[in-house]
Amino acid sequence: MPDLLKSTTGNESFIIVTRRFTVVEPLLSGIVLGLIFVTLSGLFYAAYRQYKRPNELGG
Repeated sequence: MPDLLKSTTGNESFIIVTRRFTVVEPLLSGIVLGLIFVTLSGLFYAAYRQYKRPNELGG
């Protein structure tokens, strides 16, 4: 069973379901990668707008 991890301590055995970790990890990776993409896009857009702005010093 790939979704279950069995751990025994003394006379008791616990079965820990690891399925939620296989769902949470890609979700968090997607959120982090999405934030990086949005942040870089915003920085490049702000730099472009500043580059295209007319010179206010008259030079």
